[in-house]
Amino acid sequence: MSYNGTNYPPPTYETCKDGISERCPAELSLYGDTFTLGACVFFVVAHALALIPQLYFGIKARTWSYTLWLAIGTIFELIGYSGRIVMSSNPWVYNAFVIQLVLLILGPTLVAAAISITFKHLVLWYGREYSFIKPVLYPWVFVGTDFFSIVIQAAGGGVSSAATNGDNNDQGMLDVGSGLLVAGVVFQMANMIFCGGLMMIYIWRRHKAIKNGAAVRAGDETATESESSTNGNVKVIRASDKKTKIFVYALTVAYIAIIIRCIYRIPEMQMGWGSTLMQNETTFLILDGAMILIAVWTLTIFHPYFFFPYLGKKHKKEMDAEKSRAEGPDAPVMEENAQR
Repeated sequence: MSYNGTNYPPPTYETCKDGISERCPAELSLYGDTFTLGACVFFVVAHALALIPQLYFGIKARTWSYTLWLAIGTIFELIGYSGRIVMSSNPWVYNAFVIQLVLLILGPTLVAAAISITFKHLVLWYGREYSFIKPVLYPWVFVGTDFFSIVIQAAGGGVSSAATNGDNNDQGMLDVGSGLLVAGVVFQMANMIFCGGLMMIYIWRRHKAIKNGAAVRAGDETATESESSTNGNVKVIRASDKKTKIFVYALTVAYIAIIIRCIYRIPEMQMGWGSTLMQNETTFLILDGAMILIAVWTLTIFHPYFFFPYLGKKHKKEMDAEKSRAEGPDAPVMEENAQR
């Protein structure tokens, strides 16, 4: 069986172990060419540099779950682009193909889980009475569904990898793997939109309550100067809330960046392996690589260590006590955090 006017069969990762040759040209690989070395190195270095402050601030603030999800997601991105560095000189290295495929699919979902971790604590900070669901359910609903998305995408990556490991690509398995990957990314995006919708409902209910004068919590900009002067703790909480708002804005930026990445990834995988969109490296670097890098660095620079220390176990008790004093003796006791 000839292929593309030659006497050779269609090239696969198994038959092209020796690298680029007349039988195995780079343009016949799934990505249509070698990857750009400079771009791959840039993303490896950028993620490596983000990892250092993530771990340092995470240990200092004891934000274990946030740090774990964000750091693992960053490591996945780092290793994924390392695989692409290998493929920049030889696109037929099977192990490098599998590494970059699976890890660059899963990495953003883990970063999204770091965002989801914060929702429960933000609700407890701003007032559980405005929440549509009980705060204790937030980790199960948000992070639990993130984990389900990870399982689907991992299965898709595994099936796709297995389909290309042989003398002939198994098109049926490739289609199944592609379908699972698309389903996983679609589920991730739907989950993020759903979770974002719940948070928007929370914001709307809180804003409506404050506007109607039903509840004015310490830290709101509606607090009067006389209130601040009679209770010094309110000033502390107000300053803290300004930082918390910055943290919320940072989460929003990271959230939107990951959504953009998902919107790109769905048609890329839906169009099939070796499609023109999949082979457009520039589009991938902008709509996937750059978006996730923005999310990673935004969550790193605006780390809860500086902007929302309540997320960490180290500051929880003292901030609960401080907030209760500022709100008065009748304020509800903040629910104890079992998960970070």
